[in-house]
Amino acid sequence: MKDLKHLIFFENLLQDAQNELVTQAVNDGKIALGYNCYYIPEVLLNLPGCFSSRLRAPRCESTDVATYYMTSRVCPYVRSILERAIEGGYNYLNALFGAECCASMERMEEHFFLINPVKNDRFFVTQIDPPLKGDKTSYDYYKGQLKLKVVDQLAERYGVDTSDAAMRATIEKFNELCDVITEIGNFRKLPNPPITGYEFHVIQLVSEVCPHDLILPYLKETL
Repeated sequence: MKDLKHLIFFENLLQDAQNELVTQAVNDGKIALGYNCYYIPEVLLNLPGCFSSRLRAPRCESTDVATYYMTSRVCPYVRSILERAIEGGYNYLNALFGAECCASMERMEEHFFLINPVKNDRFFVTQIDPPLKGDKTSYDYYKGQLKLKVVDQLAERYGVDTSDAAMRATIEKFNELCDVITEIGNFRKLPNPPITGYEFHVIQLVSEVCPHDLILPYLKETL
């Protein structure tokens, strides 16, 4: 395990949703796909020409406008996300993929098309209906939802390659990222860990909010 020479860089990347690496990917013509919930498989949002961006609202100090639309009864996370969207913090997005999981999250995602806070003419919102059981019927339904509302939407709206070959290649790249994160995390199991829990949390978080192909070299250097 090498010294965490990139820690300050990682911390800076977490200061804004549209950080340095996100901006670089957008300028390179990549399709920015936002998501909030683990029901949306991160790997599907990293098909060729795309990158995933788990939405956060760093340094959000007030949710007054979002509270006007959603009331103070919903959780502060979803109000912070909507507030940041209204401020223009997610104008880099090409789409938001949501899930009808908790009611607060669903309402927040609905406001992304009700009040149109993202100023991008090609921006769209789609929500899957995730099953709450783990049997075969639920699995088949979940698979159908992902195809209809994620995979097919990317192919139809942006011409993304969703072939089996493209998916397998994307999964292979995603697994490489996961392997690096796992190896870094294994250092936490040592009797005298060379990495703190905070440092690992930062590393894990930057892997979710930055384009994978751009953040992976920094993570490998950290390993």
